[in-house]
This record gives sequence, C-alpha cells and structure tokens, in this order.
Amino acid sequence: MATRNFIPPETIDEIRTHNDIVEIIIECGVPLKQAGRNYQGLCPFHQEKTPSFSVSQEMQIFKCFGCGEGGNVIHFLQKHEGKTFVEAIEWLAERANISLPTKDTKVSARQKQINELSELNRFAVKYYHELLRTGQHSQQAREYLKNRGVVSQTIHLFQLGYAKQQRRDLYKAATHEGWNVQQLVDAGLIKNEDKGPQDRFWNRILFPINNTQGVPVGFGGRSLSNEHQPKYLNSPGTVLYNKSNILFNLDKAKQSISRKRSALLVEGYMDVLMLHQHGIENVIASSGTSLSENHASLVKRYTSEAVIVFDGDASGLQAAQRGLERLIAEEIRVRIALMPSGDDPDSFVKENGADAFNELVDKAINLIEFQIQSAIQRDNIRQPEVKTQVVKDICTMLVNIKNRVERTEYVKYAVRELNVDEGLLWRELRDLGLKDSPSPGKTKTQKTATKKLSPREQIELQFIQTLIQAPELISEIKTQFDYRDITNANFVQIAQLLWDATENGEEVDIQNILNTCEDDYVKNFISNALMSNNDFPYHQARIEGCLNKLKGFMIQELEQQVRSTSQDSDDYESSLKELVELTNQRRAVIQKNRLNKKQNLQRPDDGTVTSDNA
Repeated sequence: MATRNFIPPETIDEIRTHNDIVEIIIECGVPLKQAGRNYQGLCPFHQEKTPSFSVSQEMQIFKCFGCGEGGNVIHFLQKHEGKTFVEAIEWLAERANISLPTKDTKVSARQKQINELSELNRFAVKYYHELLRTGQHSQQAREYLKNRGVVSQTIHLFQLGYAKQQRRDLYKAATHEGWNVQQLVDAGLIKNEDKGPQDRFWNRILFPINNTQGVPVGFGGRSLSNEHQPKYLNSPGTVLYNKSNILFNLDKAKQSISRKRSALLVEGYMDVLMLHQHGIENVIASSGTSLSENHASLVKRYTSEAVIVFDGDASGLQAAQRGLERLIAEEIRVRIALMPSGDDPDSFVKENGADAFNELVDKAINLIEFQIQSAIQRDNIRQPEVKTQVVKDICTMLVNIKNRVERTEYVKYAVRELNVDEGLLWRELRDLGLKDSPSPGKTKTQKTATKKLSPREQIELQFIQTLIQAPELISEIKTQFDYRDITNANFVQIAQLLWDATENGEEVDIQNILNTCEDDYVKNFISNALMSNNDFPYHQARIEGCLNKLKGFMIQELEQQVRSTSQDSDDYESSLKELVELTNQRRAVIQKNRLNKKQNLQRPDDGTVTSDNA
C-alpha cells in the first residue's frame, strides 16, 4: 500500500498524464459531449437540467459553473467516487499499468493478504449466489425473498446468496479450489472449532457487504427459521471488514448521493434492497450497528446532508439519536424522517410506493424538532424536570454544530417550541464548552450581507487569475511585488502557493499545485481561473496594468497614513514633503495607467478591471 508522502511528485504527474480526464469522467458514468475545445455535461455534483459542467481535455481539469466544484482527474475521483488521495492514485496507476513504490516489506505482505482475502470473498459471493439461483436445497430461500417482494433483478444486482444447512459446505468447496483453512478463518468465512472447521453461515440468506470500491469484505446472514438465532449474523472483524468503517450499499449509492447531495440512512439490508428496487438509490445502512465517527466521515465524502429514516418505534428513535452527534460533528446537516408506527422503509414503500416515501422524506424534521417530539412521546414535556432534561439533550447536540448561523437558528427554534429563555440555552452551551456563543444580553444576531469585493480586491482578483493562466510570469513578478501587500486573505493564500512554487527556480506547474492542494476553495479558484478567459493573449499587459493599479492603491494608503499622523508629528515640514512626494508618485501612476489605457484602445481589451480609486 502506497502512502501519500511516499509517492514521488514525478510519479503522481506521470500517473495523471497517462489518464485522460475526459475518459475517466465518462467511465465514471458522466456523459459528456464536445462543445468547441471543451466537453460539457450535466454536473454529477448537483442536480441541474442545463449543462454547466465543463471539462478541458487540453488542460486536464474540470469545472462546474453551477456549484463551483473543480480540479483535476485526481480531485474528480476523490469527489465523485469518494476515494482518498492514495486510493485515487492507486486506481489511476492500476488503470495506466504504472507501478507504485511501497514503503517496506511489511506493507507489501499486508497488501498481498488483503488481495488474497478479497479474491476469496469474491469466490464465496459467487458460490453462495449460484446456490441461491440454482441449488435444489435453496427453494425455501427463494420463496422467502419472493414473499418479501424481492425481484430477480435485485437478487442479481446485490448478488444475494444462500448458505446450505450443512456446516462444512463452503469449507469443502473453497479448499477444493485451493484455499487453505487459515485463509478461510482470516476471511471470517469459517470457524476452526474443536470438532474441526465449520462454516460460519448456514441455512441463511446472505447479503454480500462491499467496501466503497465494490470489493466484497464480508456478509450479513438472515436466518430462515425462528429456531436459528441470531436472526441476523454479520461477518466478524477481519483485515478487510470493520463494521465501524463500512456502510452497506455505499458502493452502489455513492454517485446518487453525490448527485442528489443527500444520503438516506436506514437500518436494515431489506430496507436498502426494497428502496433501491423502487428507484430510490441514494440509500445506505449501518448494518445493524450504531453510526460511528468513521461512518460519519464516509458520508461526508459524498454529501453534507443526511436524512435518517428509521422505524417509527422506540428503538428507532433511540437508534436515530445515537447517530446524530457523530454526523453533526462532521458538519453534516441532519434531518429525521420517521415512519408511521409499525412501519419500516421496506414495508412502507411496498405498501405506498416511491412517491409517498419521497414525500415523507421531503417532510423530514430538523434535529431540534426531533428531540422535542421524542420527549413528548416519552414524557409530559410540561413537567419542569422533563423540560430541563430536554434542554440539556438539545444543548448536547447543538454544541457539536460548528456553523454559527445554523446553531443560532436551532436555538431560536428551541426557544419558540419549548417556551424557554434564550439566554438560558446559551448559558447551557457555554457550560458545555462552547466558546463563540453571544455574550449575555446580546443574543440577537446581526444579519450581514455577503461582502462584495472592494475596487482594490477586484484588481487583486484579476492579478491572481492572470498569474494562474500565465505561470511563466510568476518568477519575474515576484521580484517586483510582495504578495503580502495583497489585502484579501484568500488571494494571499493562493499567491503564496504561486510564489513558493518558484523557490527552486523552476517554472511553475499549476497541475502540480492542484495535485498537492487539499483546500477545496483553492482548487476551485484555480480551476475557475484556468477555465475562464483561457484564450486571452495579453497576459503580460494585463499583469502590468494590475501592478500599476495596485501600486496606486498602496501609495494612496501611505498618503492616508501620513495625513493621519502629520498633525501630531514633531517634524511637520518633513511629513509635508513626504506627503507631496507620495501624491506626485500616485499622480504619475494614474497618468501611466491612462496612457496604457489609451494604447490599449489600439488593440483588444486587456480585460483588466478599471477603478477611479486607483
């Protein structure tokens, strides 16, 4: 297994250049059509009817002008497929038949074991599936699925299987194919007991459990008789399978989740199967376990919203509450859709259809409503001790919400619904460790409009965009201008990356910056700059125009500083001379800008924003 720090930059670049971004995006199920020099299609990261997703084969980047997502082929795989950086590199390397370095022999041995056990699980999936389809002893299993409404297409899609009543059936079949006892134990397929190897699963319908790449890592088994307990049995923890890291059906649902920007979280295998069968594909399950931090992190890869859909009974309410804090800690917006009492998603969608289920999901309540409704179902909310406990439960949830606006809105909602003092809730939150709550007596939040770019920031934007489009100019420009004189903090961050990239005297490769960048804002900014005005021919003139205007702003700023301090200065005459000199410099810059503007009228517009303030 390669690690990010161990993959040389030149290897990453080789892998990227050997994988055409247009081919990769099409292979991942996103249709593209050529439109001039670029390719266009419907964005896979948000729902739209008019294509705003653009891919440049020449620059090997993508950019959505609707939702703002952008980057290179590695970033696309990370966002669309939910891969980590290393997983994306490994996938691309394998596709291009490029060998990756490994850190040591221990890592190589572990990877070898993972590959072998993955292959063994594939064998088991195929073996169990064929038994369900054609086995003479599997009639009961087929009847069970038919009575539950599962059609043959769903059985095939999810590769459902059947384990015979015999306790050594898979063991015999696998060893006959060359697998040894230790491998079967390591994969969790058999137990090596006193009376010899015994199959872990027998007389059960089997649901293969895959990782996000679609590789089978374990099984969930449903017993076919009440005497055979437990009702559901999962594979034990193995090198491949850790129930805290796996969400059932995520491999099939991830594209739909990313496209719809929402994940439906249900409890059981049959819930997933039946919803998927009815065309609801953005559905995943935690396989009978509470949501873990890793589960929440997995969901965050694909979406920032989750709708928890659990049974409308007491256990369903408790299960929903256990998962809320972990999802909120990942800054995932959470809503809860509760089934009518006695229903689960499986039975509801069979009885009422997909439209009714989607309507129920659309009406999903926010987490504060959920907490209050849960308390009302359990106790009398008017009793002081009950209300006190509800306030504590709500605050325990709210303290995990990082978004201030969202948290404040929830506080206001709780105040209205519970008829409690707003200051009381904020004090409780401060007691729980919240540091950015309003000060006592100042609980009303001020609405602030989105800050527009100042005239100076507009020039800074043009300046940074042009350097990204013409990176060959950076080495020269950095000798004339200090990026720290830029006022916008976001632009400073990007300029520093560009300046740092020239430290070794090499020409800046924007793709290398994209390869190593983990900041979504920076990736999207760079992609947008590359995809916008990429045919502009006068980068040098545009940069010079920006520099002159920025120098004008800087001189004007110095003038204001001198004016503000000259009245209190002991050497008033010296300050006055400095002010005159600065004013003359500013006028000279303005005159130069006007001259450049007049000259530019003789050729196409250089695209630089003008400002009377410069």
